[in-house]
Amino acid sequence: MSWKMLAALGAMLVSLACRGNVTVPASANNSLVYSDGSGEVPNPGNELNWVRYTDSAEGAFSMEVPVGWQVQGGMYRFGYFDVRWMMDVRSLDGKVVLRIQDANVPGYSLPGPGTGPEGTPYSRPQQLQMMIARYRTGQSYAELYAKHRFSHICRNARPRRPDWVPTTPPAWRDDPGTEGTDGSVSYDCDTSDGPRIASVYVHTTLNPRTGIWFASPISILVTADRAALANTMVQHMIDSWQKNPRWMQYQNQMTQAGLDQVRANFQQFMHQMQAYHQERTAAMNQQVAGFEARQSTQAQQVSNFGEILTGVQSVSDPMTGSQFQVYSGPKANYYINGNGTKINSNVSPGPGFHQLTPVQP
Repeated sequence: MSWKMLAALGAMLVSLACRGNVTVPASANNSLVYSDGSGEVPNPGNELNWVRYTDSAEGAFSMEVPVGWQVQGGMYRFGYFDVRWMMDVRSLDGKVVLRIQDANVPGYSLPGPGTGPEGTPYSRPQQLQMMIARYRTGQSYAELYAKHRFSHICRNARPRRPDWVPTTPPAWRDDPGTEGTDGSVSYDCDTSDGPRIASVYVHTTLNPRTGIWFASPISILVTADRAALANTMVQHMIDSWQKNPRWMQYQNQMTQAGLDQVRANFQQFMHQMQAYHQERTAAMNQQVAGFEARQSTQAQQVSNFGEILTGVQSVSDPMTGSQFQVYSGPKANYYINGNGTKINSNVSPGPGFHQLTPVQP
């Protein structure tokens, strides 16, 4: 699994690390020679000595860098699934500035019904930090990236014909099921320190199934007389790049920890939804019970009112416990005998009759 796929995995499921910043010393004991001659030589002109630089943040990779140049970079971690690397190399006189990859460039997710508009952050705490953005080809992204990368450096930028494209290893290319495009731009750039050539190469990769896509830029800012040297340096660094297999074991552990957190968060969400459902059901049942009680009271009131209008009285037979209605009469009491004869009277009509009990509304 490539590093780009880690963020895609996190997005499907649901701290910036420290990095190295050193000036590599010109040590003859650990340097390699990159020149047309043999043996170790000084560093004049286009001849360079090289030393292997290892990512100091997580030991994820190593690559050769020029001896005596300022080097900054390494692996940057934005979450369990979101790791990005970057290498900056600068000559001490500032006439050659190289950047391979860019940790400031996040992964992207295509806009959709549940994502929000373009430019919206798409982040999951401790898992990944991405952005919602429509897919751009390598050429389109290179044009945008160059403006952003060099806008504060170039007072004026005039397009020029790109004359160099790096060759990247298979590990940097597209994962199975993805689609990739390349693009490159170059400008004549007027800076406060004199004219420069600003060049950008970008490879973008889209996974049509997940809607996740990535951009991998390489940029160069160089004086014209060192442009060929800068191009050669970038290619040498790329060719010397090596991934650390032990780091992959570490990342597998991080991926598992991230998946465990996703599952735990999902379980917590389900418990919260269950509690919410129970509370909502109880509230709705209470509302229904209150409505039914009000309806019953209203029905009883209507019934009593109807009895008054129709001249009937609800009574209960204390001997049998049955309830029934009798026609309202002018007398105070109601009596019944064994034959079911009902009489309205103030006093008992005689033997065999017993008094009925009025049912209060």
